[in-house]
Amino acid sequence: IGLVLRDRYLRLIALLVVVVLLVAACEGEKEATKERENSAQPATFTTVNVQDAHEQLDGNGGAIMVDVREPDEWATTGYPPAARLIPLAQFQQRAPDELPKDADIYLICNSGNRSAVASQQLIDLSYTRVFNVEGGIQAWLKAGLPTEPYTP
Repeated sequence: IGLVLRDRYLRLIALLVVVVLLVAACEGEKEATKERENSAQPATFTTVNVQDAHEQLDGNGGAIMVDVREPDEWATTGYPPAARLIPLAQFQQRAPDELPKDADIYLICNSGNRSAVASQQLIDLSYTRVFNVEGGIQAWLKAGLPTEPYTP
């Protein structure tokens, strides 16, 4: 009888060890899944061409265009109708107060470089509907899209 009890005791311990190892493996997999989810691609902005931007802005869907150039650049080329001027140097400070997070926001500059910087700044400020206008005002003008004259 003593050997039978000892044998059952060893089997019970072996079973408990297997259960503990399985639970630990499941917990490890849960943590690995969380890490994979947390390391997913960070939010980013979308690059759109000038025609797509113009169509979205012309559709009265509440989209907003922000031009991050300087006022003297507006005086030289004009600006897309209804665009808001927030120069890049002031952008990060002014954007949270002036731009709603629930709107599609299209950013434009001269060629698309500064607006890409501003787009990323919005993403960093937790905006999610951010669009960089590829080619900037130069592509806008080349496409023959409308502009307004700047009068200070």
